Amino acid sequence: MSTFGHWIALAVAGGLGTVARAGVTILATRLFGTGFPWGTVAVNALGALAFGVIVGATRSRVVLPQGIETILLVGLLGGFTTFSSYAFQAVELWDSGRPGLAVASVVVSNLLAFVAVWGGLKLVG
Repeated sequence: MSTFGHWIALAVAGGLGTVARAGVTILATRLFGTGFPWGTVAVNALGALAFGVIVGATRSRVVLPQGIETILLVGLLGGFTTFSSYAFQAVELWDSGRPGLAVASVVVSNLLAFVAVWGGLKLVG
C-alpha cells in the first residue's frame, strides 16, 4: 500500500462497501421490519463471512497481487461492516427499555460473526 493508486483503490473499495452496507440494511428492513437491527446483524455476519473467505483463500491457495488483500479487508469490508452502528443500536434498545433485545443484538451479532469467520475459513480451507 505504498502507491497513490493503492490509496485510491482503498478509498473506492471503502465507498463500494458503504453502498453495499446501505443496500443490505434497506433489504433487511424491508424483509424483517425495524423492531430489531437485522440490517446491522446481517451486514456484520456477511462481512465476517467474507473476511473469513478472503483470509482463508489467501492463506491456502489464492495468490492476490500485492495490496489487494488490504484493499478488500480494510477498504471494502471496512466500509461494509458496522461495528459502531451495532454498538449504538444495542445502547438505543437498552435505553428504550428493551434490555433483552439489546443483549440479544449483542449476542446474535457476535455469535454470527464468530461462526461466519470460522465458516469462511472452512469454505476455502
